[in-house]
Amino acid sequence: MKPPKTLDEMVSLMQSRGLEIAHPDDMRRILFDSNYYRLSGYFRPFQNDPAHGDNDFKTGTTAEDFLAPYRLDTELRGLILKGTARIELAVRSRFAYLVALDGGAYDYLSETSYQPARNGRGVELRARLIANMHKWMDMSNEVCIRHYRSRNEPVPIWAAVETMPFDTISRMIGLHSDTNALRQLYKSLGLRTNIRTSAEIIHAMVYLRNMCSHHSRLWHREMVIVPPVTKDMRKRFPGLAYEGKSVEQALIALLYLVDEINGNDEYSSGLLGFLDAHPEYAGGLRHPLHWE
Repeated sequence: MKPPKTLDEMVSLMQSRGLEIAHPDDMRRILFDSNYYRLSGYFRPFQNDPAHGDNDFKTGTTAEDFLAPYRLDTELRGLILKGTARIELAVRSRFAYLVALDGGAYDYLSETSYQPARNGRGVELRARLIANMHKWMDMSNEVCIRHYRSRNEPVPIWAAVETMPFDTISRMIGLHSDTNALRQLYKSLGLRTNIRTSAEIIHAMVYLRNMCSHHSRLWHREMVIVPPVTKDMRKRFPGLAYEGKSVEQALIALLYLVDEINGNDEYSSGLLGFLDAHPEYAGGLRHPLHWE
């Protein structure tokens, strides 16, 4: 087991590996607030060969070299969360409205409303989803939910979805059996592709949102879940030339969906302007690095 290091020992370790630290006191404060382990993900492009254990910094590397993309990640996460919030609220509302309009206002807790499916470990997803929905509704202390409870009345879907996180809503959509409501939902989002691909795009937005909510590194990140990129997305943003499993692959779907929901390009113009202002940083978003 590794013994914990003091802030002084961390700074000394970084210096012993060739990092130039002009202001050690500032670095100690950054390490205290940001965690050495979190920052270490930003070290890798500036180290000789971290994949094979050579963690020495390349000659001339300064602390500012990795702190700059670290700070820009903070700005980008804020921009992304603004966009994913817009998607989440619209998807939540439109899904509930369309399902209810199609006669499913009170069937959302029934197994018949969802397709049977299992994950790679053999877990039955429909049963787990329904149990999860019950959990969130039971935990809710929203006034509207208390209203239905006090009268022993069933909760309609438009109230129920307000108790659930985006991940649960995404799983409801991914398994839902009302293909008419789903097609209308995806059409309203500008997704002119099949139901399965559209569901994967929404699920990827949940993953992107959760990453940003947990302050995860974006720069040079290899994404575990990325959205399929449609022809419409490529046509809308021809200048986004990304590599597979990159953050920029997720951004192209994010920009497209938010612009479709808003009915204008204000969001995409702002985020693309941020990337254009920081071209070297933007390069790290389209190019994932593999260190394992």
